[in-house]
Amino acid sequence: MALEVEPQRPGGRRWAKTEETRRQLLDASREVFAEKGYAVASVSDVVARAGSSVGSVYHHFGGKEQLYLALWEEYVDRLAAAAAASVAKARKSGVEAPLDQFEAGALAYLDAVWEDRQLLPVFYAGDGPPGFEMMRRRRNIEWIRRNLQVLGLGVSEENQLLGAILTALIGEAARMTAACETKRQARRVSRHAIALAQRLFVGEVAEPAAQAAE
Repeated sequence: MALEVEPQRPGGRRWAKTEETRRQLLDASREVFAEKGYAVASVSDVVARAGSSVGSVYHHFGGKEQLYLALWEEYVDRLAAAAAASVAKARKSGVEAPLDQFEAGALAYLDAVWEDRQLLPVFYAGDGPPGFEMMRRRRNIEWIRRNLQVLGLGVSEENQLLGAILTALIGEAARMTAACETKRQARRVSRHAIALAQRLFVGEVAEPAAQAAE
């Protein structure tokens, strides 16, 4: 018996080709920005690596700036998804303590940073497009809000400060993780970060030297 195969629609092929080209440009920009930095890299560098044309960058993204921002948004969304999935998995498995849920999300986040460690320095080199630092700050505020929710904390000034400190702690651990040479080293950084987060959350931070001397 012959199988009837439904012919592929031309529009579907065009969509697939569009996505393929877009993916190639993003992958190429990832390598080029990591090697040269945003300021030095050019659209010509990206298309040469992608085997595409200059026009394809402007067609799919609008230019180098938009390509960089698309790469960044994809990156931070991937990290956020890894953290959220880990928190959801912890809750489903019966983990109820907010701090334990936070730790699960933080570890997954840092693991994702390690797996994609080539990219983090690209976004912290300080040579991004105009307005990028403001975008990063807004995203950081969103991370603080999410962390407060996971930890079950309200929006008092004290809690917001604690959330900002914990978020900054994990952010610094991410930068250290990306610089690690082995996954074992990266995991050690993660464990140190979680231990510090535990101390901060339960109020066991050592007194400042000035107070201790009184």
